[in-house]
Amino acid sequence: MRQSPAEIDYAILDVAAGFFAVHGFAATSLQTIADAVGYSKPGLLHRFGSKEALYRAVMDEVKETVDVIVDHVVSLHEHPEHLDQVLELVVRRALARPGVVQMVLAAFETQQLEPGTESAQAAGYRLMDAFEQSHAGPADRLRTALALRLIVTAAMSQQSPLDADLHVPEEQFVPMVRDIALGVLGHRDV
Repeated sequence: MRQSPAEIDYAILDVAAGFFAVHGFAATSLQTIADAVGYSKPGLLHRFGSKEALYRAVMDEVKETVDVIVDHVVSLHEHPEHLDQVLELVVRRALARPGVVQMVLAAFETQQLEPGTESAQAAGYRLMDAFEQSHAGPADRLRTALALRLIVTAAMSQQSPLDADLHVPEEQFVPMVRDIALGVLGHRDV
């Protein structure tokens, strides 16, 4: 079955986000991204125009992903199990878009000024704030950052073609990772 142009762009943006998150904008080449998605560099340029345009599209995906999660958080705020449901959504998003979610977290680790870093950091802070009450201190923020990093790392393990022993069916993976993240946040025993 042939992929639609939107599905192709979706895959390219996630792979590109993962490379940008790990290597940074300057050290990521279009050829590397093209090779990873099985596309040619001219084909990638035809779709996005330039490396800068691809990066802007990635940053738009980062913002959109965080917006969806934060909107979900707001809609569930009064629900007694809202944190469980929010974490489940984050785990599912990370499974579907590991590169994009990794890009959100990478913005906090950037030592040099990358293009769009401020935008990614703002999205990351919005995501972190969605998990916290107004009285959250440094330890709570660290727990939140660790829980999000755990989710991204676990989701990326599901994408690895190298270690099939780590692949867990989604219906088991989501509640398992959600529960471990709840433990990291101090809401469950792990």
